[in-house]
Amino acid sequence: MNIGYQNRSVGATNMNEHSSRSHAIFIVTIECSRIGTDGEQHIRVGKLNLVDLAGSERQSKTLSEGERLKEATKINLSLSTLGNVISALVDGKSTHIPYRDSKLTRLLQDSLGGNAKTVMVANIGPASYNYDETLNTLRYANRAKNIKNKPKINEDPKDALLREYQSEIERLKAMLKAKSAGIPRGPGKSSRRGKPRNGAASEEMGSEEAGTEDDLEGIEDYMQAEQEKLSAEKMAIMNDQSLVAEEKSRLLDELKEVKQEINEAQEDGIRERQEHERVQEELTREIKLRMLILENFVPPEERAKLEQRAYFDDETEVWCLRPILNSGGDSASAGNSE
Repeated sequence: MNIGYQNRSVGATNMNEHSSRSHAIFIVTIECSRIGTDGEQHIRVGKLNLVDLAGSERQSKTLSEGERLKEATKINLSLSTLGNVISALVDGKSTHIPYRDSKLTRLLQDSLGGNAKTVMVANIGPASYNYDETLNTLRYANRAKNIKNKPKINEDPKDALLREYQSEIERLKAMLKAKSAGIPRGPGKSSRRGKPRNGAASEEMGSEEAGTEDDLEGIEDYMQAEQEKLSAEKMAIMNDQSLVAEEKSRLLDELKEVKQEINEAQEDGIRERQEHERVQEELTREIKLRMLILENFVPPEERAKLEQRAYFDDETEVWCLRPILNSGGDSASAGNSE
């Protein structure tokens, strides 16, 4: 719990200096075995979900920006999905309950209309400034109160099977004990007619006892094999969980790298755009300056001549001036580029 609390995301907003930026779920699974009133062993499995939901937020009051705004959007979305699940459960007519629309509702499926007893605590503020939020929270809790859960005792199927085997062993032991106690122990002297009968009965009882002992040994061996199998499955599950944790850590590292690359690409794009805007502004100022000089200091007839001489060279991609032809027909030197 301490590790989970340390990993919980908390940030400051305009309304709360230590605002929860994530939901928190602490799950405890308990298995117990006890002797019931019938003298038999009963195995039960229970799960305790302790949930602390992050509060819904209004951006107009929290004034969240950037990452805080994204967190608030995700929080409100999951709470909205939880509200949809509650509404569908209370309605009773809905054939589909949207548990899978959110990780929050998927984890709390048993607590919402399932095999559980659920208690909800609604936190509200007394200030009139929070009137709308208080009213929404009370409506939220009232709808949740109308959900009807149907709790029942959980029994692990594998543990129940082991309990049946234990009951069978106890029954066979009782039969063996009863048959052993029922063997007649007559006097040393008996009639010739009685001796064969007693001997046959003893042989029959002995064979039954041997068969019962064989059954007991077979059941005990089977139970031991089942327990070893369960232990192996448990170890495999623990190994799988370790592999999943390692894979999750690796994927998180890759995700961080990808996010960093995206941020760097965005920053490069912003710098390039700013550089283009700067160059465009300089070119615009230069064009305006030249137009100002052209309009105010160059006579109109000279401007017309310059426009007639001007042409765009596709090879050099610059504007050039055609050479001036003199009266004798000789051309001047190569045209000037502008």
